[in-house]
Amino acid sequence: MNSPAVDRPYSRRPGAPSAAVAMRAWLVGLIAAFVCTLPVAARPVKTEHVTAELVAERSSVQPGQALRIGLRLQHIPHWHTYWRNPGDSGLPTTLSWTLPPGSEAGEIEWPAPKRLPIGPLVNYGYDGELLLPLIYTAPADARPGSTLSLQAKATWLVCNDVCIPESATLALQLPVVGGGDSADAVTPGSTEHTELFERAREAQAAPLDGWTVDAQQAGRELLVTFSKPLEPDAPRPALQLFPYAEQLIEPAQHAVFRTDSGYAVKLRLLDGAAPPASLSGIAVAQGATALGVPTVWGGTQRSAEFDTPVRAVAAFEWPTGAKELVDTQAAALTPETLGGGADMGWAMALLLAFVGGMVLNLMPCVFPVLSIKLLSLVKHGDKPSMDAAALRTHALAYGAGVVLSFLALAALLLALRAAGSAIGWGFQLQEPGVVFVLALLFFALGLNLMGAFEFDGLLPQGLATWRDRRPAVDALASGVLAVLAASPCTAPFMGAALGYAITQSPAVGLSVFGALGLGMALPYVLLVLMPGWRSRLPRPGAWMLRLKQALAFPMFLTVVWLIWVLGQQSGIDGAAKALIALVAMALAIWLASGRSTAGPGGEGRAVVRRVTGGLMLAGALVWSWPVGALGGGDGAAARTATPGSPEAAWAPYDETVIAERLAAGQPVFVDFTAAWCVSCQVNKRLVLHTDATMQAFAKADVALMRADWTQRDARITEALARLGRNGVPVYVLLRPGREPLLLPEVLTAALVRDALATL
Repeated sequence: MNSPAVDRPYSRRPGAPSAAVAMRAWLVGLIAAFVCTLPVAARPVKTEHVTAELVAERSSVQPGQALRIGLRLQHIPHWHTYWRNPGDSGLPTTLSWTLPPGSEAGEIEWPAPKRLPIGPLVNYGYDGELLLPLIYTAPADARPGSTLSLQAKATWLVCNDVCIPESATLALQLPVVGGGDSADAVTPGSTEHTELFERAREAQAAPLDGWTVDAQQAGRELLVTFSKPLEPDAPRPALQLFPYAEQLIEPAQHAVFRTDSGYAVKLRLLDGAAPPASLSGIAVAQGATALGVPTVWGGTQRSAEFDTPVRAVAAFEWPTGAKELVDTQAAALTPETLGGGADMGWAMALLLAFVGGMVLNLMPCVFPVLSIKLLSLVKHGDKPSMDAAALRTHALAYGAGVVLSFLALAALLLALRAAGSAIGWGFQLQEPGVVFVLALLFFALGLNLMGAFEFDGLLPQGLATWRDRRPAVDALASGVLAVLAASPCTAPFMGAALGYAITQSPAVGLSVFGALGLGMALPYVLLVLMPGWRSRLPRPGAWMLRLKQALAFPMFLTVVWLIWVLGQQSGIDGAAKALIALVAMALAIWLASGRSTAGPGGEGRAVVRRVTGGLMLAGALVWSWPVGALGGGDGAAARTATPGSPEAAWAPYDETVIAERLAAGQPVFVDFTAAWCVSCQVNKRLVLHTDATMQAFAKADVALMRADWTQRDARITEALARLGRNGVPVYVLLRPGREPLLLPEVLTAALVRDALATL
């Protein structure tokens, strides 16, 4: 028999927790809340081409809760991995899991891929930063306060010009917190990767809502149509289809048509592939109005999933109003060009670079420095008895200066690109500070040629004596200067070679730049080493001094051009400050080059003049240092074209506008240019802006667009890379429904007319 209940001090009601139990629950909740604020533990694994790690959307997990985790891959530039269907070649990324008992990991939720043309093949995959998300479900009996240890072996194939299989064993530690209605329930917090998961969620294909999908098969060809009631003039951004089934269609055969009711996509079955009973995959469109689905990939693309039966027909039943669309991004990757693009061979790239280097000596940007070298040759002609060994040393030193400078620029370019910078050939002149320094240098060279000073007079006596004993140093320095002057130019044959070089391994890329340097150095080296030409020179006389002074004027013209470039980058105030700095330099040189007077204190007064001139010059340089120099900001003033001038006919580069023009059937001519590119300015004034050429563009109804690369612009750098180029000038005619047509770097009116005749 039960005894009656007796009230006791501190007794608890039936079902109420004891103080010890309540304290324990409070401590568990406190620990769980603290753990919830800690980052999920995961250690990245870095291979030669990819950095891989397991990441989670939330900082902890509740028992039995589903949580989004994923494999994060960060590719080095120009390398890629593959989608679930890799296309013509490749392998998809896989994950093999070791999980705590009672937990489960779902399948990878693949984001929409990109088309990756490689020669005649097309693959489907990813570059840059990638998250492959999936759903993980924690054990229902997981204890709050514990940690779940997840382990996965990830394998992937990473490719550029070669493919390398890689793998990594990755781990992820997930703290467990209380869930449900328990007293220690904690809501998992966000992590540093939460935003990455949000972007991945937006990249997932949504159901194809409101559209009718139909697939027809006639022989080896398929026609997939997407139909929906649309306004007749509704935009039709370019569309890409990615089927789930491997080894079914030829990825390179992909023609997209706009129709009155939507899209039609024409595909082709692989040889030997059986006609499918159904076709499933995703459709990815590149515009903000694409397919009407709310998901956005990369801010510009939308994807939708489809699955439709395939019906056999004798001939395709085309929707009304079918007109081929051009995917400018895909088309630009397969340009029609002689020896151009990343698919040329190494030997061809070396040959083109060597020939381009020789032609570079004739480009206008190299002429000022070449004029100094010609004067140096004249001086050698005055010394027929000059030792042959000294001549060889002079020639080889100049050649070494050219080749080593090209290799140094190439190494810096490749290193910056590997670090993620979107830069190309001539990148240093995109920095106002570099342009400013070059203007000062060429101005000083001009003053020297005019006889305003001698470099030895500005140097300490010991250094001047050391320089006189080593004439090869001057030859080496002139080679370096020649490369600095040549860097704004892209000679014929050179653009394709450089476009190839930056897509290859560092060793191959440096070899191409080395061939470019050899080609540029060879003509001068041969002239120095051939004794016969010197006997044909005029006899020495006063004409040599006049020639030296005359060669100063190309230097001053180069300074004018550099100041103009600086004005484009930093505005009129930046150009004015640079001009004041030039005046300060002239004054400092005048003070420093004055001869010391005889008598006591003469040498001291000369030192005072040099110090005073140096301080004045330093102050002027600090004050006039251009806005935006070396990444300090964008100081470029707005540049507006005069109404009615040829410049006003050119629209700024805009890929969305290009796609719209091409979709409407209008061809587009794009001028990739820069203010610091002398060849660009010559072509513009002698060919592109002439009345005859502008009338030819208007007659052919060609939209004109100018991609100004004067300052860094990642969009333009990427567009050049898609064309297999890495510098300017580049001229391309985009033709609706056809491949782009690349024109040579040196333009003529006839070349432009011939290109327009292909429309």
